[in-house]
Amino acid sequence: MSLVNISSGAGTARLGTALMAGLLLLSASAAAQSTVDFTVSGTSTVRGWTCAVTGTAEVTAGSAAPAPGFASGVQAATLTVQVRDFECPNAEMTEHLMEALKPDEFAEITFRLDSYEPAGPRVRASGTLTIHDVTQAITIPVTLTPGGQGVAIEGETSIDMTTYGVEPPVVMLGLMKVGPQVRIEFEGLIAP
Repeated sequence: MSLVNISSGAGTARLGTALMAGLLLLSASAAAQSTVDFTVSGTSTVRGWTCAVTGTAEVTAGSAAPAPGFASGVQAATLTVQVRDFECPNAEMTEHLMEALKPDEFAEITFRLDSYEPAGPRVRASGTLTIHDVTQAITIPVTLTPGGQGVAIEGETSIDMTTYGVEPPVVMLGLMKVGPQVRIEFEGLIAP
């Protein structure tokens, strides 16, 4: 599953997804760091768009409810995406995304796990997503699949980028407007 942000306004959604992915990184090892790939997509009055980014996840094992692949549970998980690392299909889309996300002012997008509820192979990961220094509570369904190399995680969610203070791009004298809703998809392998 390919996951990440798209041009301009989609960048915000992608960041949100990256943070959500952090929740999914409930790994069993103390302060283990792994990577998660994100895809952010959205719409505009001209065409749909998709952008991608890879974030880092730091997971600390702890005494909490067991989850698939994490017998001792997860004490803490933080997912971080560097805004400048977003890649879109072309330079113009990337430029619009950077204008909307303002990496000189807001270098990172972060998700911090507060709690989770296991339900079979899935967990409902609840925490906070911070974009543009605006922090909002969010809950993301995540699928956890234990394997020989670690725990595969994947999930998706949607956010409204304006909730985080991100203005959807408007270009070509207003002929193209990016919609505020973005879809964030993510996947990765968390090593215990």
